Amino acid sequence: MDKYIQAYLQSLDLAEPQHSLTWVQSLQTAHLARYPFSSVNVILSRDLSLEPEALFDRLVSERSGGYCFEHNKVIFLALKHLGFEVRPLIGRVMLNGNPDNGRSHRLTLLQLDGKQYLIDGGFGVMTPRRIIALETGEAQDSLRYAYHVEPDGRGGFMVIARHDETAQTLYRFDFAEYVESDCQIAHFYSAQSPDAAFVNHLVVSRIVAERRMLIRNLTYFEYDDQHLSDKSVAIEDSTMLYQLLKTQFKLAVTEQEAAHLFAHQTAKLRQMQTNG
Repeated sequence: MDKYIQAYLQSLDLAEPQHSLTWVQSLQTAHLARYPFSSVNVILSRDLSLEPEALFDRLVSERSGGYCFEHNKVIFLALKHLGFEVRPLIGRVMLNGNPDNGRSHRLTLLQLDGKQYLIDGGFGVMTPRRIIALETGEAQDSLRYAYHVEPDGRGGFMVIARHDETAQTLYRFDFAEYVESDCQIAHFYSAQSPDAAFVNHLVVSRIVAERRMLIRNLTYFEYDDQHLSDKSVAIEDSTMLYQLLKTQFKLAVTEQEAAHLFAHQTAKLRQMQTNG
């Protein structure tokens, strides 16, 4: 694994690894800016093995994007290899308000200097830029959102994003023991089930210093978190989609793949209009 970890760290252009929260934060920030969240591989029906070598090849070398079971495993493996005390957690996504959704979100618990932290590099456009300290329950982005943790009333916790008077619960989690086979099961559902969100929806996002960029189906959104100004534009053809994926999200896709993605989403839209 050493060569994969070293190639990953070099791609992030980080300082020499240090056993500090500051260095781990720099890793998360660089990861979010360089490696986009993406359901492209799911829609293209690619092999999404979570074996470390295949995972690093796909996400880091090929730069084909991924979602939480890929991003957060890469971060987990890198930190573990460097001697940090980490373990995986699996949460229940609550964007629709339902606390009983299945466990479908991987994140990482870091224990450092006697304190616990949540590291999440794979929650799409709402991914926290900052590591969340469980002791204080806060991770202030210093921009649009403030993230914090609250008890969920069931022995676990909820991660909540706040902006002004608005609060959005992202997911809830607990500290049960989770192993890679648990992640594999949830990953299989997320990539294979006909009802899974990523099977049906094109979702691509990237988070840089002050901006969040998102493709949701056939609309491109750009959020300026510094000035709190947003814009959106309809994606009118596969050429436009291709250019966005290449330039704004730095994804390695071909024009043919972009055409497939555009056709897939156009068909899904027509199906929704027919059923609606």
